[in-house]
Amino acid sequence: MRQQPKVLVVDDEESVVVTIKAILQLDGYDVATTTSAAEARKMVRDQEFDLVLTDLRLEDGDGLEVLRAVREHFPETVTIMLTGYASLESAIQALRVGAYDYLVKPSEVEELRSTVARGIERRRLGLELKARVVELERANREVADLNSSLQLRIDEATAELKERYEQLKELDRMKSQFLSIASHELKTPITAMSGFLQVALRRVRRMSDGEGGQHPPGESLQAVLEQLEVVYRQTGKLARLIDELLDVSRIQTGRIEFRYGDVDLGELAEEVAMRMQLTTTTHQITVKRENGAVVTADRDHIEQVLNNLVTNAIKYSPGGGPIVIDVGREDGGVRVSVRDQGIGIPDKELESIFGLFYRSPDRAARDQAGMGLGLYISKEIVNRHGGRIWAESNGAGGSTFHVALPRVPVGGTPPPSV
Repeated sequence: MRQQPKVLVVDDEESVVVTIKAILQLDGYDVATTTSAAEARKMVRDQEFDLVLTDLRLEDGDGLEVLRAVREHFPETVTIMLTGYASLESAIQALRVGAYDYLVKPSEVEELRSTVARGIERRRLGLELKARVVELERANREVADLNSSLQLRIDEATAELKERYEQLKELDRMKSQFLSIASHELKTPITAMSGFLQVALRRVRRMSDGEGGQHPPGESLQAVLEQLEVVYRQTGKLARLIDELLDVSRIQTGRIEFRYGDVDLGELAEEVAMRMQLTTTTHQITVKRENGAVVTADRDHIEQVLNNLVTNAIKYSPGGGPIVIDVGREDGGVRVSVRDQGIGIPDKELESIFGLFYRSPDRAARDQAGMGLGLYISKEIVNRHGGRIWAESNGAGGSTFHVALPRVPVGGTPPPSV
């Protein structure tokens, strides 16, 4: 009979540990609980758990201390942090020192169950991989004197193992890169918002106390309004960053939804161009289009793709210049191209730019803000429509991004003939 996975739940709220224990027991886990950080550290020293789920803030200690105790005594145990919205930066710190994942409280039941299940599966795979390494090392010693054919098979198995190890290292590298980029990109608008709000609050207090100083009330009020406008723009930037992270999560968990209908890509391009033109005075955005460029697609997601491409065209054309959106029928579908006169893309990067969290080594490109998610999200959306997205560039003289969409996505129904 298979042994139940052993889980330890640590939270200083009795109601939380009772609730989580009941949920996990229904999924077949052997659950132990405690509301004390000191007791938790003693428990993880005395016995090995498959998974430890601990709150970040405890009355008599810190969840990070529990994590360190786990790593010291049983490093194969998977740890998951519970945190509130206000402790997001601390949760990122927990990930950096070895936590497998974290959950924001209060978390949904299904999210709790799936996160714990993933952690248990990670634990199982890690133990299997470790056992496999030991097994291969023993096999290598036993068959050292056998014929070359058998040795070749062992070498192939070792190569496969090394490949899996490299894949794990790459995943860890991407996680570290994400944490670095996310911490910077999320903190930047928050810092700006905090600073401008402090200045605006001081001005408002002075105005309310009749201490306007040498500045007339109208000028003081205008300064406050300008500062609040900056805060408003920064909140929009923060919201877009969070939306991108949510999109990546939905894509990777298969929860992204599409609602198909008739979409005239020429009309959609005109709308995007008109809206994006309001964001820049140094670029001239124009649209060239053919009539009848209609496909069956999810309009909101295709609009998201066009927004990403035009935003990038503006961002990576710091000197301004023309941006052209070209929409035309092609091979039973429609192609949309976005062309700029910006800094260009080196040939060796043309495929890599669609990778998750990709940041160009080129200094001119790295100076532009962003987490490297827009093109990855765009590629996933286009792929799920049965289409294709790619880039062309002459290096230092602009670039062109192409999106080719079929008239009907895979499994879709063609729009009625007009």
